[in-house]
Amino acid sequence: MNQWERKLFWCLCRFLDPCREEIAQLLQKGAGTPAVLGHLLYNRMGGVAYHVLVQTGTADCADREFRNTLRDTWLQGLEKNRSFVRCRDLVGEILEDAGVEYALLKGAYLCDVYPAGCRTANDVDVLTEGRWVTPIGQALTKAGFRQGYIRGGKFMPATREKVIRAKMLRGETVPYILKVDLPYMQYLEVDLNFSLDYKNTADPALHAFVSGTRSYGTCRILDSLHFMLHLCAHLYKEATTYPWVQMGRDMSLYKFCDLYLLLYAYTLQDYALLAEKAKEYDLLFPCYYALEATRTLLQIEDPMLLGCLARICPSDLRIMDRVVDPSGGRDFLYSVSDLRRRFFTKDRRTLLKEVEPCEKR
Repeated sequence: MNQWERKLFWCLCRFLDPCREEIAQLLQKGAGTPAVLGHLLYNRMGGVAYHVLVQTGTADCADREFRNTLRDTWLQGLEKNRSFVRCRDLVGEILEDAGVEYALLKGAYLCDVYPAGCRTANDVDVLTEGRWVTPIGQALTKAGFRQGYIRGGKFMPATREKVIRAKMLRGETVPYILKVDLPYMQYLEVDLNFSLDYKNTADPALHAFVSGTRSYGTCRILDSLHFMLHLCAHLYKEATTYPWVQMGRDMSLYKFCDLYLLLYAYTLQDYALLAEKAKEYDLLFPCYYALEATRTLLQIEDPMLLGCLARICPSDLRIMDRVVDPSGGRDFLYSVSDLRRRFFTKDRRTLLKEVEPCEKR
């Protein structure tokens, strides 16, 4: 992608403060290419991009195929979210009836907060403590869910070995899956997490997260502070863990846009509390990484955000470049620190160089 294509990509992703004149100029220069379209769709930003075109009145500046593909993605997002909301509410009802402590994460809330059709979710993520994993699994199984994976559009049951391995090594269970046959959602997948990172270890912060939830329709979600901290921890886990780099899912832009959306309404008091709790929960690294990466990728120059970053900045900024391979016991550093350049690298594994393991991430 050339500089005009990249600039248009970023402009179409900044849905909270888009620049009409710049988008129109870039489209008139022919920057709305298949490459830009592909990156928007790959990063699950197609619905957002169409929303921006409509919001800025620049849709007619785009080529028909570019505009119509984004429009169809947005329409699909509207329909898919209707299916997802039904599934989310079903999961909430099952867990409420089971009397367990839990919180639904990420898309369960964010799909409602974004402009309509702009944020979709493929599954329902649940956060809980280890003591509730078995009763939640029993409740889902009683409701017809089975543990396994979707392969080629078909359900494949998980072996006992995979069930045990996921629980021991990843701080999560093998997905619970139910066939629902809804538009754009043939199967409902529930991912059950009982750790804030990839480790299956007891975490004092986890209890505070799960015990401090709030009602949201038929379900429960994290309060706003813990919701933000969880997003940071989750983004950090995926961006800095080798298997996600290997899958090319370590820098999916919608994850950074989730933070961009929530940070847009932040006040000085919100940032102060975020910094305080990040330190209390030992989440300074994840919080700094997620906020700094979001600021860099989306070019956010909010003085309040910059002040928060200065407050929580670690002594070793190599955390922005470090990747860990938990199963192989290896650590890597990126040879390219420029996050925007790294973002557009086709295979980011080619930028990694193995180094001595770091004791603490």
